Amino acid sequence: MNKTLIKGLAFSALALGIGFTTQQTNADASTAYRTVKTKSYYSTTPAYHAKNATKSVYMWNSTITKKLHNLKNYPKTTWYVQKSVKLTNGKKTGIFYYVENASNSVRGYVWRGYLTKGSLSTATNTNSLTTATSNNSITFNFVDDNTGATVKTAQWIIPNSYLKSGATLKKGVLLKNVLTNLAKVWTGASSVGPDGYDIIDTSGTGQSTLKVGGTLTLKVTAQPTK
Repeated sequence: MNKTLIKGLAFSALALGIGFTTQQTNADASTAYRTVKTKSYYSTTPAYHAKNATKSVYMWNSTITKKLHNLKNYPKTTWYVQKSVKLTNGKKTGIFYYVENASNSVRGYVWRGYLTKGSLSTATNTNSLTTATSNNSITFNFVDDNTGATVKTAQWIIPNSYLKSGATLKKGVLLKNVLTNLAKVWTGASSVGPDGYDIIDTSGTGQSTLKVGGTLTLKVTAQPTK
């Protein structure tokens, strides 16, 4: 066969191969998600846990192209939201939470629909106490920051695990005197807050004077839709 013809065929095959590789690379890159909007929760880090501890739910990297962890391998873990991000790949769009465990050793992005509000210990303790009374709980009044309307009113039973050594709960006792950390109030608010809303009142106003059996009003705003 003519050498010139052979070289021409070889060059054509090489060009086709390069073209296919380039197209494949571009196709893979197009599946990566990009950030549309971000909302920080570093000041409050609300607590969440997996809705179904036995279901395979993956934690991803920031572009949702690499699986980092499977939540079913952490059935007793409480996840703390650092930020909420709206991600899109051009075809699909969703809200993901960037979460970390308590020791910050496991972290990544999880679709918010796979998580439910509240720490695992709070959920367990709340379920073990059958009735909220003025001697073991506080009431949260969640108000829409835009309309001023009350979105939800809920009682939070204070877990014994949150108390200082030797402290007991009783109506009228200042929470700052019995809780190991007053920030636990935010954990409680997150666990009973209205679905589809974010707590934006992070100033801590009223916490220092809040008593067992008392009420704390917090401002909330509706989460962005998908």
